[in-house]
Amino acid sequence: MGFHSKKDREFKPDTLSIEMRIETRKTYKNITRVKGRMVPIVDWRLLIYINENKLDEDEVFVVEEFFESLLSPGIYPLFTCTCGIFGCGGYYVEVVHDADRIIWLTEQSPFNNQTIKSSNKFIFSRDQIFEFSRELIQKFEHLKSIMDANELELNFDIERYSRIATEHWRKKDKL
Repeated sequence: MGFHSKKDREFKPDTLSIEMRIETRKTYKNITRVKGRMVPIVDWRLLIYINENKLDEDEVFVVEEFFESLLSPGIYPLFTCTCGIFGCGGYYVEVVHDADRIIWLTEQSPFNNQTIKSSNKFIFSRDQIFEFSRELIQKFEHLKSIMDANELELNFDIERYSRIATEHWRKKDKL
């Protein structure tokens, strides 16, 4: 029989959530005096929230690294600068796997709003991380359908992400 402090009973895991904003438009390409054609443009971005607090939009969530972090613990470049160059403004997150939790230890506060109290340690339940990963996959499937309809290519391996999420879920049951 284990002993738990009152603090342990009051523990509430952090929550990770996502919003995807998608805008479609058409613009002229290869405009010359005589020729020009309309081409579709699909702009999209992910907004990530921890405990309903939006993470800094100047830091881009690296989807591929997130799914890699589900496979094994380690230090991952989960956030990069909006310019796409990690060294410009990205930061690492140490990901720790427990039996029923995933812990993120961040180098800095991930929030743009500095009034948000943050310990730079976020503890998510494995169930919540699985639900987040499933929602993320669904959003990419929706984006892919929009891209396909506009004859554009989406360069994310959604099938691989689904396999990783499923493997993460199976690992949870084995621990």
